[in-house]
Amino acid sequence: MVLTSSQKTFMSYDLRSSSWIPWRRRDGGVTWGPIAMLTDDVGGANPIVATAAPRADFDAALQEFLIGMLTVALAVADEDAWREQWDDPPTPEQLQRALDALPAAFDLDAVDGPRFLQDYSAADLASQDVLPIDRLAMDSPGDQSIKLGKALFVKPARFERLGRPAAAMALITMQTYAPAGGQGNRTSMRGGGPMTTLADPRVSQGTVAADEQPLWERLWMNVESREAWSERTSTQRTKADAFLFPWLAPTRVSASKRPPVTPDDAHPLQPYFGMLRCIRLEFGDAGDCDLTGQPDQHTVAGFRMKNFGVQYATWKHPLSPHYESEGEWLPVHPQPGGLTWRDWPQLSLRHATEGREPAAAIVTAAARVRALRRAEVRLQVFGYDMDNMKARGWVSVVQPLFSLTDDFAESQEWLATLSRNLVEAASTAATAMSIAIKSALFDRIEDAPNDYPVPKQRLWAETEPRFFIAIRSALTSGLSLVSVSDARRGFHAPLRDISLRLFDETARIDNAPITALRRHVTARHSLTGTFAGYGKFGQQLYAALNMTPPAVAAKPGKKATTKRGVAK
Repeated sequence: MVLTSSQKTFMSYDLRSSSWIPWRRRDGGVTWGPIAMLTDDVGGANPIVATAAPRADFDAALQEFLIGMLTVALAVADEDAWREQWDDPPTPEQLQRALDALPAAFDLDAVDGPRFLQDYSAADLASQDVLPIDRLAMDSPGDQSIKLGKALFVKPARFERLGRPAAAMALITMQTYAPAGGQGNRTSMRGGGPMTTLADPRVSQGTVAADEQPLWERLWMNVESREAWSERTSTQRTKADAFLFPWLAPTRVSASKRPPVTPDDAHPLQPYFGMLRCIRLEFGDAGDCDLTGQPDQHTVAGFRMKNFGVQYATWKHPLSPHYESEGEWLPVHPQPGGLTWRDWPQLSLRHATEGREPAAAIVTAAARVRALRRAEVRLQVFGYDMDNMKARGWVSVVQPLFSLTDDFAESQEWLATLSRNLVEAASTAATAMSIAIKSALFDRIEDAPNDYPVPKQRLWAETEPRFFIAIRSALTSGLSLVSVSDARRGFHAPLRDISLRLFDETARIDNAPITALRRHVTARHSLTGTFAGYGKFGQQLYAALNMTPPAVAAKPGKKATTKRGVAK
């Protein structure tokens, strides 16, 4: 049952003060409370350590939203003011007062006024069909997939009714990560399924693990100061609340070739509050939420939506890494195969000459952890791997984020060079191993499948610890030509051992005929030669690791040379 406006007698569900967030405490208990509960017992024995949303993507989007809310509500002026709040977090009462001072823009179910992250005018969507609420989830199959029977693993109608807390999380997630959805259904400000990177400065203390430290520290580490976010736009043409919270004014639709919204058209903090889809939730009677199991006086069974909502362009989101393409900076997205250490340089290091930048929040956090005298913290990376409208999977990894105590720009350059060299070496090894596997298993290599992705994926996964050992070794020794060279050479032996083992496990010769044995021996010998510096791949590998390749016999009358052509 959907209620009409005249039937609704309940108070508006204000996300600034309603108890809509599931918080997990250090002792494992989950408590539902308002945003301000974040700092409850923050210096005590049982602080809030995580959000406990019913889905991983809801959890991620919720934390991005909370970072935005802390940024706009507390609005610290500069890094000194940020540090003061780090050392002395606001009490729940202080945080609630800061939230209450924000514009009245957070009513999820307002009858007459604007609704949080929803289209300004109910009348504009009145003629649209009511869609089932599970279609608001990022991984729900579309009409065409259902019609063609392609929704094999993600069935429609997985949940039919949501309480207002889960509905708010679903709405935030869609507006934050929205994929392509047919003509005029706009993607998020960062495109469909963007990658997010957050710095997590929490470290283990005594018997308390890093993940059991206050969540406040993780969120606050990624909050921007006014000094930082004011640099993201060349002008601020209005101080109207809708400049920051776009649902407070009629939706700037993108039909009829209307120009997109650029950083000069909106508040620089709108990346945290972007509203690209024209959506209106439909509220009904009381019931239990199908996702959380929590009862709610007014649940959500459906929503209306129309296409050609807000279209964003040329924004650089502070929580996403970017790369330069044809003069434009574009956000990075997760790719098939997941994230490995080969992605780490782009996520954590500035390397302008390669047209890559980590997220602004990560650059700022690197300076903050230096000031806090922490040698190493964690880099949290997550996002959807999307194939147009289809969610292939949710990606979430943790990697190190190092504090560079020497000259920052020079240290970045040394680490970028070292990591790039090790990526090149591993890529060469992966290609040589794949060719060797095909040569061992097939008479003609062209008869082999295009690739053997599993051994390659395992190589990247199993060399990850060795990669970070090399990085830490160079940092500990003091970044220099000598320490970087030692780290590169130290990576050779584990890369060789892992590649040969994966070859043996994949190109097995149990009970194989003599012809297969010959192929195997020849292929393994070739792969072994690669790691000794022979052949095209051997030369590439040794060049990447800055190792001297073996000498080769010279023709009569000529000096012996190395594989690089340098006279012996």
